[in-house]
Amino acid sequence: MKPTFNSLVAALLLILGGCAVNPVTGQRDFVTVSESEEIRQGQTYHQSIIASYGIYDDPALQAYINGIGQQLAASSHRAHLKYTFTLLDSPEINAFALPGGYVYITRGIMAYLGSEAELAGVLGHEIGHVTARHSVRQQSGQLASSLLNVLVMATTGSEGLGNLSQQLGTGIIRGYGRDHELEADRLGAEYLHNSGFDPEVMLNVIKVLKDQEVYEQALAKKQNREPNIYHGVFSTHPENDDRLQTVVRAAKQLSVKTYRDSNQQGYFNAVEGLAWGQSIHQGVVVDNRFMHPDLAIAIQFPRDWQVKNNPEFLQAQHPQNGTLVQLGTVKRNPDESMAALVRRLSKNSKLEVEEHASVASALIQVKPTSGEFQPARISAIAIDKDRALTLLGTSSDEHFAKADREFEAINQSFTRLSKLQVKAIKPPRLRVIERGNLRSFEQLAQRSSIEFDAVNILRLLNRAYPDGKIENLKQLKIISFDP
Repeated sequence: MKPTFNSLVAALLLILGGCAVNPVTGQRDFVTVSESEEIRQGQTYHQSIIASYGIYDDPALQAYINGIGQQLAASSHRAHLKYTFTLLDSPEINAFALPGGYVYITRGIMAYLGSEAELAGVLGHEIGHVTARHSVRQQSGQLASSLLNVLVMATTGSEGLGNLSQQLGTGIIRGYGRDHELEADRLGAEYLHNSGFDPEVMLNVIKVLKDQEVYEQALAKKQNREPNIYHGVFSTHPENDDRLQTVVRAAKQLSVKTYRDSNQQGYFNAVEGLAWGQSIHQGVVVDNRFMHPDLAIAIQFPRDWQVKNNPEFLQAQHPQNGTLVQLGTVKRNPDESMAALVRRLSKNSKLEVEEHASVASALIQVKPTSGEFQPARISAIAIDKDRALTLLGTSSDEHFAKADREFEAINQSFTRLSKLQVKAIKPPRLRVIERGNLRSFEQLAQRSSIEFDAVNILRLLNRAYPDGKIENLKQLKIISFDP
């Protein structure tokens, strides 16, 4: 039965009447989600977040983060909530919050922070999203928009544009928009002040993240690709943001207070040994050799290529000519040969497939997301009776002859690892060292285990990007396999 115009108006008025007092402002907000429902949502989505990212296995560091977070939460507008602070096992540079008091920070961003106070700044900002109920306010706004669109459709016959298919939207992971982010900054600054931290450390964190953005844009331009810009905490701010500086510094006027030391050394002690890059369960890259402990396999890529180990697949790319290899795993059909697998993946049952030992491969054509069709080689290597390793390599017509020789060399480098070799696989880790007689970041890079663009990455880690002097630093962060 089609709803009548009057019934829709009544429903909309009922929804619009669902206002609650904002715990931050004391004013009535349009919010259709109760606090108990907000908490229930957080509990539900928490399980999904943990399943997607995993919890970083370091109880001491987890306890350190939780201790700081609980101090800040106790001074917030919603101190009665049960807050949960979780360090996620992800190299992404991010932090975010779920409804009801669930706050997350990745080990990726932890590597770039420089003090306990800066960690508090990130956590305080996320607590601000929780206390201001940004996620449920966003949901309520989407619901009202959807109902208004239903009214439009009922009266004009035209379809509305809104929908509720993504109630939490991208706000949870990627920010809530300019006004909400600024409100979270203001609240975070207030909670820092109340807890004895100088609110201006939030400006330090902005500088760290903006340096990351500038670096990624420059690297993407050099590699002729779209930049992978970070869109999480603080992302909506320009580096010199007058509104941000105003709300941060306003917190210092709340009361007279002597702020605690930023505790750089305590933070360095806490993150010493932090894993770098993807989780070891997704494989480790050493000298462009990819080793996967769970699959007990290894494969070698050319030494001058850039290798990125993403959660879904591994990608290796020539830094100049765009030659690309993507490596992943696929489920085999019962008793399926590698040649049959290649034909199935290519969707060509008559494809001419070459077989050498355990490798099956064939030449095909692929079309990149932007561009015309170009030659490619698809390969499959059996891991066990249920899974196979797949490699798709492609390059332009101009470079393909040379690239194809490299693709074949990559295939032939496939090796199975012994139990002893698997046990020896360790992830690179963040270490803090004394500068000693080091006189340049180039020297530091020679001691580092960073696989690509080590000088710039080390500059970013040590707050010296793009051209800071190493002599200004007493201690240095480095990524190393050394104990």
